[in-house]
Amino acid sequence: ACLCHDGEGYLRQQPAPRVSVLNTVGAGDAFSGALALFLTQGREWPNALALANHVAALSVTRHGAQPSMPSLEELRSFAGTLY
Repeated sequence: ACLCHDGEGYLRQQPAPRVSVLNTVGAGDAFSGALALFLTQGREWPNALALANHVAALSVTRHGAQPSMPSLEELRSFAGTLY
């Protein structure tokens, strides 16, 4: 899960999806990169956080840092209506 603070108060806690974890290497990079991408696309914070959580969750289901990064198609399939 992640929690976002806007400087005045907490916006919202976003739970992470449950997955079978193989390797956590790169999960933080996956989350940060995805969050930056979705915010630059103009998505609202709650949606961007939820999608970044899904990207990080997918990344820990595989081995390696760079090879574990999911494609947008994989994210669409995994995140469903969030995307």
